[in-house]
Amino acid sequence: MELLEYFERQKKRIHILSGTSVGALNGMCISQSASLVAAREEIERQWSELTNEDVYRIRGWGLFRLFVKFATNRMDRWPTLSGVDSLFDTTPLYNRFVDGYLELEKIRARKVVDDFFVSVSSLNTGASYLQSITNELSEQKAKEYIMASTITTVAYPPVRTIVDDPEIPPHLAMTPQLYADGGISNKTPLKTILRAGDIGELFVVNTYPSYPTRTEHSIRAKFPNVFSMLIRTALELLPNLYFTRDMQSVQEVNNDLATWERLTKKVLDAAPDAATRERLQNALCNEGEKFSFKEGDKHIIHPVIIAPDEELPIQDTEFVQPKLGKTFAMGRAKAREVLQGLSGQMEGQSTGSLPRAAM
Repeated sequence: MELLEYFERQKKRIHILSGTSVGALNGMCISQSASLVAAREEIERQWSELTNEDVYRIRGWGLFRLFVKFATNRMDRWPTLSGVDSLFDTTPLYNRFVDGYLELEKIRARKVVDDFFVSVSSLNTGASYLQSITNELSEQKAKEYIMASTITTVAYPPVRTIVDDPEIPPHLAMTPQLYADGGISNKTPLKTILRAGDIGELFVVNTYPSYPTRTEHSIRAKFPNVFSMLIRTALELLPNLYFTRDMQSVQEVNNDLATWERLTKKVLDAAPDAATRERLQNALCNEGEKFSFKEGDKHIIHPVIIAPDEELPIQDTEFVQPKLGKTFAMGRAKAREVLQGLSGQMEGQSTGSLPRAAM
């Protein structure tokens, strides 16, 4: 919300928006809105009304039968036992927020966002994909990709679909695979996005703090059961490793670009005459394009990271009021703090923007 308001004040346009998990749903809302104001109002309305019943149903007897199988079989046989593939049924989420909400033609109209992507991961191969919703020809495929990006495995069922991948052998290309949240291995797909070129500003919204967090809150945290341990490991700590990796990738690109600029300047300054300088400049220009850190007309970028200082007071499978309202308010306060601290130089740049909504 605060980031959208910031873009309004600065009269910035969102050139690329990439969403993972709930960020895919928020990104869909922003991308198909007529204006940033309309997007803010719609997102706030949706989250103020949201309940567990809007997102999932507990599987009940299906889970009970599977747990009985687990209890009566050796652990080494558990992976082969048939049964439900998740704790919850997400049909309500699909019906309300994807099938009954997506308006692909409005996204294609590009009123607010030039290109909208969602991140998904294949459970079959482990490959990660950044799928363009704006350029997707099939509305059904767009729905499947958005839905897949929202899926936290174990809690929610993966989506069976087909993703175009030129590295898959032709005779297997049309074989459906199971896809889920891109946060499994590609939470912040910055390498792919930066290849789009000419990105001058980078905004990253993360719903988890940057670990490790050696605070009293974290040190005293309790994990009373296996489900809480699963959430802590698979949904918080592991994805943060990828987030840290992606931020490091941006820093490495910045370092490489700065080094190349310094080297180029020194070589050209050492040229004895104008003709030699021109030849060296042409040679350096040609050679520079061969480096991966120059792909996509990259610039030195200092990411604006909006993330909480501590874990949010709500679980990934918890959609209840007033906790949602409190969490929403905490997020807005943190975003306001970060955005107010931006320097005038950052606010004056407008060559490109990347707000990534994730929740």
